[in-house]
Amino acid sequence: MKKNTADFASLITDFLTDYLPYQRNYSKNTILSYRDTFKLFVHFITEYKCIKLNRFSMADFNRNTITEFLEWLRSRKASVSTTNQRLAALKSFAEYAGTECIENLSSVQSVQNIKSAKYVPSEIVYLSSEQIKLLINKPDLNDSTGLRHRTVLTLLYDSGCRAQELCNLNIRDIDTKSALVHLHGKGNKHRTVTVSFNTAKLVDEYIKRQRNIQDLSQPLLLNRQHRRLSRDGVNYIIDKYAQQISCSDDTFPDDIHAHVFRHSKAMHMLAAGINIVYIRDFLGHEDISTTMIYAKADNRLKNEAITALAPKVTQEMDFPDWTKDQDLLSFLNSLK
Repeated sequence: MKKNTADFASLITDFLTDYLPYQRNYSKNTILSYRDTFKLFVHFITEYKCIKLNRFSMADFNRNTITEFLEWLRSRKASVSTTNQRLAALKSFAEYAGTECIENLSSVQSVQNIKSAKYVPSEIVYLSSEQIKLLINKPDLNDSTGLRHRTVLTLLYDSGCRAQELCNLNIRDIDTKSALVHLHGKGNKHRTVTVSFNTAKLVDEYIKRQRNIQDLSQPLLLNRQHRRLSRDGVNYIIDKYAQQISCSDDTFPDDIHAHVFRHSKAMHMLAAGINIVYIRDFLGHEDISTTMIYAKADNRLKNEAITALAPKVTQEMDFPDWTKDQDLLSFLNSLK
């Protein structure tokens, strides 16, 4: 049965609990991101606009309201990237709602026509090979916590996985004999990546000491409460050892998070001459244009190196003053 104009809340419920998970097969994390957008939108409606939610209908879900919501987000210091993500979620809902309440098709289509704001991507933050080596080898292997933490940091870098992909790993997802890691990534996609045999050996030792159980469907990585490790837990581990290093090394970056490991792996692969197409597949990018940000960053570094090197090898030359050649100057001036 088609929804009427007052069923805004009902449409959102169906959108999050049926359409996204079962018709679009979106991952749990993606759905939670959409949910957060609507939580902000409801807050905007009820607190800022002072409209009771049961009074807000699909007829009110129009271009003017969404544009005002985006301005409200910017006033709360939301970045351009974050604002665009919120808009994308609302436009996706508008597309769904257009098929469910035909009487308001015009207003929801006006939402879909809102353009995303342009923004300049931030600089890629990554660590050098020596910095990565220093960080992942910081945990002490002589105690159980150190072994677990080094396994987390090493896998995060060597597999190039996202933090959530790391947290999703179960024991059966690691083939230590073949040095393969099976990742479950964004969009409910799966991919298999190769890691070094040193990494496989480390993980094998960790499993034998701390996860030697028969049920291979159990989580690979646990927190101190013996529950599956979370993204916050991953960043806590990173920050713990990064802070230890930065206390004695002023040059070490002070803002390291899980995605820096992924950026670092991509940049190191590129520097090693690995084809950008393979790097795309390794990282699990759907579009190679996403992977090209690393190539652009690499070209920028090369250009900076060339510019710094040029004065050292290029001899300075004194050119004659061409303005003194009056005959040539007169000829050039005569051309119309």
